[in-house]
Amino acid sequence: MSYQTGPAPLPHAARPLDYWLSTELAAITPAGARSRLREIADARGSSMGAWAAGIGMGAVLILLGVILALRWGTLVPVPSLGLPGAAITVLCCVFYARARDRLPRTSRLIVNRGPGSLRSALSFVGFILLVFIGLFALTAKPTAWEDPALLQTLVTVLAFLVCLLVAAIIVPATIVGRSSESLRSKAANDPRFRALLEQDLATWRDPYGEAGYGPL
Repeated sequence: MSYQTGPAPLPHAARPLDYWLSTELAAITPAGARSRLREIADARGSSMGAWAAGIGMGAVLILLGVILALRWGTLVPVPSLGLPGAAITVLCCVFYARARDRLPRTSRLIVNRGPGSLRSALSFVGFILLVFIGLFALTAKPTAWEDPALLQTLVTVLAFLVCLLVAAIIVPATIVGRSSESLRSKAANDPRFRALLEQDLATWRDPYGEAGYGPL
């Protein structure tokens, strides 16, 4: 891994953590420049986003169980889908809290192939919904628009698809897109997490060059 650096940074001991966390330093540093803090923020945001998606998917399973129970007039789908959904949600909540409160292992590569911001996620989701509605409009018979049962099914499927896309795309993309702001806020409001960063600042050195600890 290589780092894009400007002038050689001063020794870490000469720069307190607040200096590296400052928004002023981030504003005057190229967005593509690498730093230890940005690595931590990216890894932490990707991990939190993945577990948040798992929380959402568990909630979607619970919702699907309720929807099918209402449609079929039986309670069988509720425990069949609701119990696994609840288990997934609880498990992912535990790991989400761990990812939020600990420093990530930046040596472990986390690949995020989804949208990296809320704006791109909304564009992606809008495109999928537009394609879905367009395919139905092109393939459905003219009489389908006069069938209340079919329209109700379409609305139900569309609502479920929206919930699925929100859980799997929009939520993690939002978390990933705000990874730097989230890390800065966590360091400012959580003394235990800040102590972890202070310890990391005191011991970390760039193994590939002379990069500084920040900016964020």
